[in-house]
Formats: sequence, structure tokens, C-alpha cells
Amino acid sequence: MATLSLRLRDDLKQKAQQLAKEQGVSLNGFVSATIAAAVAQQETLTFFGDRLKSLDQAALHNRVLKFMRKTRPGKEPSIEEIERAVRG
Repeated sequence: MATLSLRLRDDLKQKAQQLAKEQGVSLNGFVSATIAAAVAQQETLTFFGDRLKSLDQAALHNRVLKFMRKTRPGKEPSIEEIERAVRG
């Protein structure tokens, strides 16, 4: 496991410590989880960006809007319904 020396403004460190305390984790655990979430977010954006870049963006937008018009309060759509909507 790597060790990282990090310089933070004092007020930012205090706020991070408070958030960590509220979540019941150490500052190290909070910082690690926050970095992991940021990395996962970027990897997800890259994954979907790569998958969607070859699609016709206007057609994809229309499919999403069509799917969203079908949404109603209540039961969430099944995986199969979502996959059907994505495929068109």
C-alpha cells in the first residue's frame, strides 16, 4: 500500500475531518474513499464515453427521451426493459 503526503489548507483539513467523523471513519479512510469514488466516476465516464462515441448522438438522445416519456411513478423498470430501450 502506498503512502501519500498531502498538503491541505487548515480549514479544508478541518472540514474533511468533520465529514470523516460524521461518517464514522478515519481521515485516511475518508480521503481514500473520496479518491476511490473520483477515480470510479472518471472510469465510468470514460467507459460510457467510449461505448457511446460511435453511436448517432441525435438518435441516442431521441431514444432516451422516448424511454423517459414512458416513466411513471411506481415500480422501476426491469433490466430487460432498460436494455430494450437502449437498443432502440
